[in-house]
Amino acid sequence: MVDENEEEGEQEEGLEEEEIEEKGEGEKPGEEAAQEKEVREKEEVEGGEEASYPDTDELSVSRLLATGGRTLLISILLTSVLYVLAVTGIGNLAWQGPAQGTLVKLDGEVVGSKLIGQSFSSDKYFHPRPSSKNYDAMDSGSANLSPGNEKLTQRAEDLLEELEEEGMEPKEVPVSFVTESGSALDPHIVPESAYLQVPRVSEATGIEPERLRELIDDHTQGKFLGLYGLERVNVLSLNIEIEKILETG
Repeated sequence: MVDENEEEGEQEEGLEEEEIEEKGEGEKPGEEAAQEKEVREKEEVEGGEEASYPDTDELSVSRLLATGGRTLLISILLTSVLYVLAVTGIGNLAWQGPAQGTLVKLDGEVVGSKLIGQSFSSDKYFHPRPSSKNYDAMDSGSANLSPGNEKLTQRAEDLLEELEEEGMEPKEVPVSFVTESGSALDPHIVPESAYLQVPRVSEATGIEPERLRELIDDHTQGKFLGLYGLERVNVLSLNIEIEKILETG
């Protein structure tokens, strides 16, 4: 009995060894399979067979550059050309005056703008507020001198002396008439500043003072919504009316 069992055990062990060998020949571990794959790839390359890779040539880069260039060109045309033309066209159709600078014409010629002051030195015209920028719209912005600044005080005193020589009482002169606006381009003066100039303008033009005061009243603009700002007179409009009166006699 012992001998038979031993023989059967030896036979079973032999069969197991044969099965292991067969499996080893048919199936190899993962590392060995990977090594064999690398060896085969090397052999293929050495034998003249090139491995295939995805296309990453210069054509794809050139396509991206071309697309970006077209996008940039279209954006420039839309935002810098077509948009500007559309806004300008709509502005000229709907608000022709403001879109063109609110220009003022006399006898068909542009003599100024309602929004930008200008210097008038002749005695026959009403004078505007002072401007440290000489009413240059390309250089707007006052000197922004504080009330305690010596330069501002000296400038105001010099202007008051000039006005006193014209027959004005310094204490009657409005503060705004000897100081400039925030932009130094203000085209308006308060009615009181215009009334003080009536004697000088009347003497230089021969126009009766009462008629000049009526012109000032007719061209006085009220407060915005009746609440904001001050009553004001456009100096250019006043002087244009004076010019018309002098032309017609």
